[in-house]
Formats: sequence, structure tokens, C-alpha cells
Amino acid sequence: MILASSPFDELKDQPKDSVKYPSSAPNDINKIWLERVFRKHYFNYSSTIELDEYMSQREFGFRLFDGHVRRHLNFNNKNELIASIIKYSPSDVFCSSSRYQNPSASIDQKSWIGSDLIFDIDGKDLHLECAKIHNLTYCKNCKLITNEVNSNCIGCKSNLIQIIEIPCHKCIKNLKLEVKKLIEILCDDFGIDNNSISIYFSGNNGFHIHVNDNKFFSSNSIKRSALTQYLLGRGYLTDNLGFRLDSSNKITILSNKILYNVGWRARLMKQFHLQLKNHRVDDKFIKKINYIKETSKFDLLNIINTQIEKLSVKIDPNVTIDTHRIFRLAGTINSKSGLIKFHCTDLESFNPFDDACINADSVVEINSKIEMKLFLKGTSYRVKLGINSIPEFVAVYIISKGIGDICIQK
Repeated sequence: MILASSPFDELKDQPKDSVKYPSSAPNDINKIWLERVFRKHYFNYSSTIELDEYMSQREFGFRLFDGHVRRHLNFNNKNELIASIIKYSPSDVFCSSSRYQNPSASIDQKSWIGSDLIFDIDGKDLHLECAKIHNLTYCKNCKLITNEVNSNCIGCKSNLIQIIEIPCHKCIKNLKLEVKKLIEILCDDFGIDNNSISIYFSGNNGFHIHVNDNKFFSSNSIKRSALTQYLLGRGYLTDNLGFRLDSSNKITILSNKILYNVGWRARLMKQFHLQLKNHRVDDKFIKKINYIKETSKFDLLNIINTQIEKLSVKIDPNVTIDTHRIFRLAGTINSKSGLIKFHCTDLESFNPFDDACINADSVVEINSKIEMKLFLKGTSYRVKLGINSIPEFVAVYIISKGIGDICIQK
């Protein structure tokens, strides 16, 4: 194991979802208990951690249960990594999408080789209506936790609040639809082989899509940025549909332009039930466009932008652009939920509330701060306010969410 100067280097650039553990005092019984459970899990199930043949060229990072995050770690093989994970029992384990000649060096000294293409689709970016109901509001001022999403604490009226995500099956269904949308565009528009795409549940409320394709491996941040803009549908011109809108919203035909029905054009044409004859705009096409324009209460540009928003993929562009970012390592636990970053070989049948739970079935007692209903590992758990006896994996979920405390028997 190679370390850069001290046993761990202080993280300078936090991972995307970096959040300091809410109660990281040295005597925090929740932290102590979770740390022990995580260590036991890694001791018994380290084989589920995914590593590729290039792990010695990758940078690793640990977030510890005391709230500190360290990066610029390097391991020569899986045994070294597992030994370090069991020794330090981190709350989260990260690995770079990039490969370096000197992965343990500081960012400007690493000598970048190339980077896998990674996309992040997160539930909060979908702005689902159901999330407003089943997510919780935590007040940082008075510590009150309440059902539903509120802009202010209903107790002390403070606006110092934090939303606790409790995703439902509908959230996961909508996230899967975004994943499918992304893969379709990557394959159809960029010629990426479906077999080079791996899908991972993030361990909380999203999916990571990893693309291992040599065409993109050496792409710099500028090229990756252009790719994200395409996927988000930003900067699309109506000229690409074969006509132009002037300042008075009047249609001007670009008659000499050949328009092959592919990519974004094909998607928009399909939404408007339009077809091109001989790859050119004809009178029938114009009549349909004019009909849409004249019968809608919105202007045509507004209609097109609405469809682009609907068809675009809700990715976080910063994740894809940043080649020095470190990502949660597949097969490790997400401390924001106690669930595992899970490789989805069959997205359709994948159920995170069954498949991504840790193996810890011993019954423990927790003191819940709120009443709620959870469905994990095929069983429904009705958690009441106060003391509950529940399986350990359910307790891990509740405590990781910050909505309950472990009861330690004396």
C-alpha cells in the first residue's frame, strides 16, 4: 500500500456526494455501532467489492466515521485494499474513474493516463411529486424531523433545513427510465456498444452508468462537456429541424438543407408525428408545423423547448466532466443509506430495497425519531416513534438516514 506523505492525505476536492456524518463526535454511539457493523460486513463479504485489472493505476479515497475524508491512496491489489478497509472501517470508499502513472501523488503530479466515462443520475434532479410526500425535513436549528418536504421548520420556523431522502419504488422506476434513455442515446447517437456499459445503483437514490470505451477514454473535460450538453439537449437550434423562427415567430424554410432523420432531430420529429420526404422539408411538413403553431396556446419555440426538456437525460454534467473525481466503489456501502452500490446486471428486475441491503439479520433495538413504514428484503416494517426491535440491516438504514439512534444494552 502506497501512501502520499502522511497515513492519509486530507481530501482537497471532496467527492460529489460528500457530506460529513451528521454526528461525528468521538463518543457518538451511532457512529461506533455503524463502524462496527460496516467492518463486520467487509470482513465477511469483501468478495462483492468490484475492482478491475487497472486498480494499481487508480486513486482511492476513504471517508472515515469521524467525518474526515482522505484521498490519494493507492493499492497494488485487492488484498491490500480489503485489509485497509477492515483496519480503518471507513464509512465510504471511493475510487477514481481515471488512471494515473502516479495515483498517490497530488492532483497536479499524478500524470493522467485517461478516464472512463461515468454518468450520474440522481433522484433529486428528477423533481418527482412523490418525493415531496415521502421525503423528510430535518431542522438543523431545533433538530425536529417531520414528514413531507417543507421550506421551513414547522416547529421553530427556521429555514435552516435539510431534506432526508427516503426514495420509494416510484422514484426507482423513474430513475430506471432515465437510465434507459441515456443508454439509448449513447448507443444510437454515439455508437457505443451496449456491452461496454455497466449500470450501478448508487446505494442511495440514483444510478451510476460506467462506460468503458476507448473512443472516450482519452477525452479531456472539454469534449466530455460537449457530450453532456448534447445529452441535456442544450443549445439546440430550430434550424436543425429545417426551418427558422424570426423575431415575430414567423416560419422561414431552409429549403436547401438536407435533413437526415437521426439523433435529436429524429426524437423531436417523432414527438411531433412528422416525417421528412427525401430528407427535405416539403409542403406537408410545413402544414403540420403551422398547424401545431396555430392551434397551441404556446409559441412554437416554447413547444420545442418543452419537448427537449422531456427527452433530455437528467444527468449531473459536473460528474462526467471532472476527470479527477473519485466515485463510490462498486460493492461498498453508502453511508447515507446503509445500502450497497450494486451492479445491476438486469435493470428491469433490480430492486434496491431487496438486492442492495447488507447481510445483517440480528435483531437490535433502535429509538426512532419518527413513525414510518419501510419495505426491505421483501418484508414490511412499521417503525413506531420510540423503541423498536428490528433486524440489523433495517437499523443500519434508519440510523444512516439520521432518523433513529441505536440502543446499546448495558
